[in-house]
Amino acid sequence: MYELPTSIEIKGESWAIRNDGDFRIVLDCFAAINDPDLSNAEKVMACMIIFLQDVNDLSDLDKIPDIEEAYSEMVRFFNCGQEEGTSNTYNLIDWEKDSTLIASAINKVAGKEIRAEKYLHWWTFMGYYVAIGECPLSTIVGIRYKKIKGKKLEKYERQFITDNPQYFIRDNRTQEEKDFEKELREQWNGG
Repeated sequence: MYELPTSIEIKGESWAIRNDGDFRIVLDCFAAINDPDLSNAEKVMACMIIFLQDVNDLSDLDKIPDIEEAYSEMVRFFNCGQEEGTSNTYNLIDWEKDSTLIASAINKVAGKEIRAEKYLHWWTFMGYYVAIGECPLSTIVGIRYKKIKGKKLEKYERQFITDNPQYFIRDNRTQEEKDFEKELREQWNGG
């Protein structure tokens, strides 16, 4: 509970996580998962190459004793070791498009510029993330949530959308991409 893992177990073997689990590796995996040019299988393969230290290209994928278990363990790592996640099935955060807002909010909590750090473990990054209080990111997420749930927006929220449309872009993903993301989120949430 108090250790920051730098490896995962696959079929009883320890597999090192690239860069000892630095937050940038996980965000790179999220970028691959959200890449509209990749098929679902390619997204999983890309994540394995990004995530595992000893997997550097497609030919190395054969070294992994069980891709499904590796993927499940990777998702468990993303979820800070928890079997079930606390995230929901809504797309409230876009880790790439919201990166400046996320970094700014986390910097405030951490008291330093996290992007300047040579290393910051994903679990530490997420610890900062869950401690984010009132800030532009929380305002945007709150409005997104209300819009998804069909709740009435306050006048200041409608004005915020008008003034900041870049944070409220329509979802242009295909149904297959939405289904794949839903499947990932269900696995992230433990089924």
